[in-house]
Amino acid sequence: MRIGFVELVLLLFIASITVGPNAALFVDRWLRRAQRTSAAAARRKAQLEAQAAIEREALMTRFRVASNIFALLMLAALAYGLLLRPIDTPPKAYTTPDVRQDTGAAQTALSADSKDGWKPGGYLGVDCVRTQDGLVYAAAYNGAAMKKRQSDLVRTDGGHTAAILSVEGELTGFAFDADGDLWLTVVTPSGGALCRARHDSWGTSVEQVVTQIDGAPLGVLSAVETGPDGKVYFAVSTEAAAKNGLESALRTELIAHTGTGCVYVYDPSARTVEQVLGGVAGAAGLALSEDGRTLYVSDLGERCVWAVDADARELTAGGKHCESFVSGLPGYPGALALDEDGILYISYRWTRSGWLEKHADSTLLRGIALRAGENIQKKLFKLPADAPCAEAVDTADGSWKQTFSGRELDGCTAVCPAGSKVYFGAAGSASLLSARV
Repeated sequence: MRIGFVELVLLLFIASITVGPNAALFVDRWLRRAQRTSAAAARRKAQLEAQAAIEREALMTRFRVASNIFALLMLAALAYGLLLRPIDTPPKAYTTPDVRQDTGAAQTALSADSKDGWKPGGYLGVDCVRTQDGLVYAAAYNGAAMKKRQSDLVRTDGGHTAAILSVEGELTGFAFDADGDLWLTVVTPSGGALCRARHDSWGTSVEQVVTQIDGAPLGVLSAVETGPDGKVYFAVSTEAAAKNGLESALRTELIAHTGTGCVYVYDPSARTVEQVLGGVAGAAGLALSEDGRTLYVSDLGERCVWAVDADARELTAGGKHCESFVSGLPGYPGALALDEDGILYISYRWTRSGWLEKHADSTLLRGIALRAGENIQKKLFKLPADAPCAEAVDTADGSWKQTFSGRELDGCTAVCPAGSKVYFGAAGSASLLSARV
């Protein structure tokens, strides 16, 4: 049976009337259900986003609170570290020394020619220089940290160089006596020691002679001198801790100004130790006149050199029978040396610090500097190229002979006249600089 076009149209019309409303209802219900599902999903998403936002805000609030607490703790730790933390050397107020006017001495530049200097070898620095029988001796060290430091006594005849003696720690000074024995001041992290190496046993044994006084360990030793009568003078720069060496102790004394430096004399025949001078704000160098009667002591903090009778005992810096030979120096005096003509050479560890002396009466600010640590303290003290690294003065009449400058240095650690030259040791440099005289 054939279905015509008309019949097909009628059948589709009847089917649409019969089925159409149900299909429309189904589609409508499906669409509504889909809309409800979508709306519910949107609501759930919004709820989740809102919940996430609340959790984020709560987390951020906790983080901000923790950050604020951490910042407060850091500020408290910083305040404690810089203001309240106990230190071994509480600073004392003092009166700033005067500044000397220009002396009119001849200006001498340090030589730029490497042939005029001397490089002892693969060392990190030089602490002391001496001459004996036409030879030049230098105390040179390896190891930046004190607990790993070893010092050698190096000798040269102008050509050949040799290490003749080694010690553990920092060899801050040495001197020869009339018998040819070698006297040394050595500093280790545990303290200082005056030592002797006999002329027939160099390089094999170093005898510790003085390690304590009245039961107390020696502090940071800085220099040693021997007299024609066999007595040995040695300087304890300060009572500051020895764990970081001489340079650190001198910086500490400059900032703290405790005035605890002393000079002692050891009599080898009687085996006694007596105090010659006390109350020095950093006893950084010694020199003894050729006749052994006058002892010169550099006072770091007071920027002067004291001249005292070598036979005197229990003197106080600036007190009775202790007069300043030169004062108002342009820098902080360190190592001293006398030549055969009585010319005293004064080396300068650092040039005068304006900030430090401006706050001489402020123990608070200097206490902060002491607590701030080594790196901050180092920035306070330098030797610019235009500042003198050493000066020479005639001990006979007090006239100034020469001023040495021309190199930017971290500090001048040693000075030694040798014929027509003067050798200089520089902090952080194993090379000896020189100048003509």
